[in-house]
Amino acid sequence: MSTLILGAHRPLGLACVREVLSRGEAVVAGVQAPHRIPPALHDLREEFPGQLTALAWKPEAWPSVPGIERAIVAELPIPPTQTDEADDAVADLRAISVDRLLTESRDVIAPTLAAIQFITQIRPKRVLIQGSWLGVIEEKIRGGGHALAVAYASQLMLVRAAAFDLQRAGIATVIGNPGRYKLDMAGPAFHADIDDVARGLLAVLDACRLEEESTFRDWRGGTRRW
Repeated sequence: MSTLILGAHRPLGLACVREVLSRGEAVVAGVQAPHRIPPALHDLREEFPGQLTALAWKPEAWPSVPGIERAIVAELPIPPTQTDEADDAVADLRAISVDRLLTESRDVIAPTLAAIQFITQIRPKRVLIQGSWLGVIEEKIRGGGHALAVAYASQLMLVRAAAFDLQRAGIATVIGNPGRYKLDMAGPAFHADIDDVARGLLAVLDACRLEEESTFRDWRGGTRRW
C-alpha cells in the first residue's frame, strides 16, 4: 500500500510518515515548497531505504504520483496573530478589521484547498483531511480570537463541502482532528504523544468507508460536532 502525506514538513505530518514507514509500507511525502523538505525526511529515507519518496509541489503544478491507495492532508497552518483576550471585553471587537479576517482566512484556506485539489488529481481510495476543533461553532465558548475563529470555521466548512464531492468521485473521505499533542517529553500531561496521534489518525483513515457519509472524527475515532 502506498500513502501520500501532504504537509510532511510539519510535526504531525512527519509523525504520520514515520508510522506508515514503520509498518513496511511505501510513503510519498509532499510539501508545498522546496525549501520546506525537512532534514528529517532525508534521515527517514536512509533508515527505510526504498520506501520513502519526498517531493515538493506547487498548486496547479501537480506531479504524477501513481499507485496511491490512501492520502493524509496534514496541511493546517497556524495563524501567528492569536493573542490573549484583552481586559476590555469588547476591545478585540473594536480592533479587528475585515482585512485581517480575510488575510488569516486566506492563509489557512489556501494550502488546504491546494492539497484537496492535488487529491483530486491523485484519486486515492480514501483520504483524511485535517480539520481543527477551533472551527466548530458550538465549541467557541469564549470571546476574542475572532480572526482565528473565522479562519478555522471557514477551513472546516471547506473540507466538509469538499468531502461530499470527493465521496461522489469515489474517494472515501473523513475529516480528522488531532487534538492537542506534545512535541517533547516536557509537554503538558493532558497532551497526547504525537506518535499515538499519528497511529490514531491512520486507524480512523483505514476505517472510513465510501458508502458512509463523511464525518468529523478525533484521533481516537470519536465523532466530533461540526
